[in-house]
Amino acid sequence: MTDEKLRKLLESSPDKAHRLIFDEYYNYVYTIIFNRLRSIASMEDIDECISDAFSDIFMKYDPESEYSGDIKGFVAMISQRRSIDMFRRLNARNADTVSIDGDEVIQLASSERVDELAERSETAHEVLDAVASLGEPDSTIVMQKYYYGRSSNEIADMVGMKADAVRKRLSRVLKRLREVLSDIHEGR
Repeated sequence: MTDEKLRKLLESSPDKAHRLIFDEYYNYVYTIIFNRLRSIASMEDIDECISDAFSDIFMKYDPESEYSGDIKGFVAMISQRRSIDMFRRLNARNADTVSIDGDEVIQLASSERVDELAERSETAHEVLDAVASLGEPDSTIVMQKYYYGRSSNEIADMVGMKADAVRKRLSRVLKRLREVLSDIHEGR
């Protein structure tokens, strides 16, 4: 959706414009926030962060600004900022504290093993890069199935295929994905 279309819709019907933004960008916002918070947050925290991001988007988006293009960059920026804020808040909550003289509290660094977190993050990026390398509609099928938990019927509607074709394609795609990831790990 372009800013011009959005401006016109915001003038005539703000509620419709907000609903359209939500429908069009929910998966995008979810992916940004989930990827940043999955190692530290519960699903409730992730859902809260998504809600906060859309609240910011609706309240801070100014269709009267001189910005031209589409709203996607604005949505990404808000989602990234919100997920960073939530990450910091959750990290602070998970920090160890020590009481000194009954009053003072010192926050100590979290006891999380940084090497394991880095390895999980690197692996997650490798998997996402491998999925993206599959091309369309294969990458969409895998993302919708394993990242969003959608059924074959829902995915079939999204990609314009039959549910049986999606299931067959998914089994072939997973075999290809294993080969791609195997090649990556052998190259290390």
